[in-house]
Amino acid sequence: MSFFKINVADLTENPIKMIRDRWPLLGAGDIENHNFMTVNWGMIGEIWKKDSITAYVRHSRHTFKYMEENDYFILSVLKAGHEKALSIAGSKSGRDIDKVIETGLTPVEVEYGVTFEEAEYVFVLKKLYALDMPLENFVTKEIVAVDYPTGDLHRMYIGSIEAVYQNK
Repeated sequence: MSFFKINVADLTENPIKMIRDRWPLLGAGDIENHNFMTVNWGMIGEIWKKDSITAYVRHSRHTFKYMEENDYFILSVLKAGHEKALSIAGSKSGRDIDKVIETGLTPVEVEYGVTFEEAEYVFVLKKLYALDMPLENFVTKEIVAVDYPTGDLHRMYIGSIEAVYQNK
C-alpha cells in the first residue's frame, strides 16, 4: 500500500464516472468505530470557493448516524476486482453484520477517518452543509415515484475536499 497525496485537479480519471460507475464507499467515523456503504449518486464541483463533493444518504441507512456524528467523511474508490465487497457494502447493513469481515476489506486510518488498503482513490471531506430532501421540493414528481416509492428520502451532505490520495 502506497497512498500519496494528489491535487484533485490532477485526477486522471473522470470523477463523474468514478462516482457513477465504480460505486465508491462512503464512510465516517474512526478506526475503532466506523461504518461505510456504497454510493453511486453524488456530485463533484466547486461551491463557496471550495472544491467539493456532494453525497446523499438515506435516513434509514446505518451510515446516516455516522455522517451525523462526524465532521468529516471519506469517499473511497476501490481498485478493480472488489465488486463483491461493494455489493455487500451496498446491500447489507452495519447494524446486522460486521462489514469489514463480510467484505474482506482492510481498514486503514487516514486523516479524519478510515479508508481501505484496497482503495485506489481516497477523498477526505469536511462536512460543510447538510439538508434533507423533502418531497414537496421535487419539481419532477416522477423521480419520487421511481426513486422514493417508500418515502425513504436522502439527506444531502456537501463536503469540501480537504485531501485526495491515490494508492499505487
